[in-house]
Amino acid sequence: MLSDDPPTGFRKIDFDRDRPEPTFNSHIGNLYVKRGEKGARDEFVMGFRVHQHMCNPAGGLHGGMMMTVADLVGAMGGGTLAGLRKFLPTVNMTFDFVAPAKVGDWVEGRPELVRATRSLLFTNIYLTVGEEKILRASSICKIPSGDGLAFGKARLVREDAKP
Repeated sequence: MLSDDPPTGFRKIDFDRDRPEPTFNSHIGNLYVKRGEKGARDEFVMGFRVHQHMCNPAGGLHGGMMMTVADLVGAMGGGTLAGLRKFLPTVNMTFDFVAPAKVGDWVEGRPELVRATRSLLFTNIYLTVGEEKILRASSICKIPSGDGLAFGKARLVREDAKP
């Protein structure tokens, strides 16, 4: 069995946070995050080890997995760079698949904040294996008005809504 063996500084993301039912993110595989200094290239980095269940029949990392991770990097990472602590739903994304990744590769995703308006967040995302870019994406996320729902608050709202 292949170990994730994340590089130093990466911490596993707990998407379930004691929810009674797993969410979509729980099924794709372990994802990790590393935070660096504000304004640094590594201010927000998401990473994961490519496992066989993440691959297409040709043995390369599945495009759907790359798009899912890019979406998370755009919303979570872009929100971090913009100083937002709320859930940011994606309203549009474009993807360019540049190169394949294979089982055993460590993939990292980094956001680049393009612009934040009152209601929208524009982000470029790059997935890499080492220094090689494997995917470039562009993301637009909605910034909810008011406090919005933080990831932790969203869970509480759902629990309170139970009959």
